[in-house]
Amino acid sequence: MTATVAPAPSLRRRGVRGRVAGLERPLLAGGLALVALHLLDLSLSGADTTVLSVLVIVALAAAWYTARGHVTRATRLALGVTIGLLTLGFGVASHGLHAVADPDWRDLTGVGMILGGMLLVAAGVAALAAPRRPPRRTGLGWRAAHGVGWLAGAFVFSQLAFVPLMAAIQISHAPRWPIPESKLSIAHEEVRIPMEDGRELSAWYVASKNGANVLLSHGSGGSRGRVVRHIEMLARNGYGVLALDDPGNGESEGHSNGLGNNVQPAIDTALDYLVERPGVDPARIAGVGTSLGGEVLLEAAARDPRLRAVVSDGAMRPQDGIDHTDPKPQDRVAGWFAMQAIRGVSGMRLAPSLTPLMDDIAPRPALLIAGGRAQGEVPTNREYRAAGGPSVELWEIPDAGHTGGLKTHPKEYEARVISFLDRALG
Repeated sequence: MTATVAPAPSLRRRGVRGRVAGLERPLLAGGLALVALHLLDLSLSGADTTVLSVLVIVALAAAWYTARGHVTRATRLALGVTIGLLTLGFGVASHGLHAVADPDWRDLTGVGMILGGMLLVAAGVAALAAPRRPPRRTGLGWRAAHGVGWLAGAFVFSQLAFVPLMAAIQISHAPRWPIPESKLSIAHEEVRIPMEDGRELSAWYVASKNGANVLLSHGSGGSRGRVVRHIEMLARNGYGVLALDDPGNGESEGHSNGLGNNVQPAIDTALDYLVERPGVDPARIAGVGTSLGGEVLLEAAARDPRLRAVVSDGAMRPQDGIDHTDPKPQDRVAGWFAMQAIRGVSGMRLAPSLTPLMDDIAPRPALLIAGGRAQGEVPTNREYRAAGGPSVELWEIPDAGHTGGLKTHPKEYEARVISFLDRALG
């Protein structure tokens, strides 16, 4: 009888390691396909998608897969884990939670991106099991030069690829989860407002006691749940409030864009809803916005006279603030690539500078609020005030951060804003 000899432990380990290494290629292919599919879905869903954007998304995924066999294990690990965790995290925040709370077929590719992120992380880990490529040269100087080159390449990649990709995914993936009605303690109505594209906007409406109404718009990545203190402040002084969730934010349907490129149709729809609502005086509607909300309302007021006045707290479009924040050259380059990535992934044109639009608001009044602790915010809003002329006021709050005036100086903030609205709306 012939005895069976068990393989040596080292051979078994090599066999297991080989099988793990063999998983890297299919894991990477699956992860890249799912992530690219979602990015293509976003790009093609935009109002101004371009053929170049679609080609770049496909080309980058193909280039990563093709380069797999030509880069080190450390590089493959770094790429898989960092980009995998990036897509996984934003996929969960923007689509995973929403798919659980309020299932929507539009989240399908977003849920796919979550799985894709997991596969990319797994591919990066599997790369560690691959055989190590022997160095072309073994000298100490060569190894040192190789290490320096790797670090330099990693820096260039982070500035020209990873940071722009992170910006594009962050801007286009706002956290989305149900907003409990208990979050707003005063009497209100939850409303759903249909848009022309078939999707619905979600909002709270607080009835007016003085005949005047305010359209309230939140900041980037936020929702109406983030401006509860503003709602309560306005309602306490008799103003009706329509607090809107931007498209793809909060409970509103659609794709989000944290630069406001897709918000103008929603503002138009919300104003249509307000002017047609019983008991609303169309001649007494103002806009109040924080951060991104202030930007989109200033832009809306420049073209829509139905907004009789605007309060903008913390507005600063990226292209307007760049000269006042004095970024380093590499940050300017990374910023430019980030804007192009956002343009490509969102399928939307970049929102315009506010400076040339300010004069179109006049003679209707505007109140700008700028926090002194937010880099570039005060000088940028001074520029807006100068462009808008005498009908534009600016309140600078030296000790407040971005949109921090209501928290830092609640009584003065309320007095200034309400006094402005009382004068503007009568």
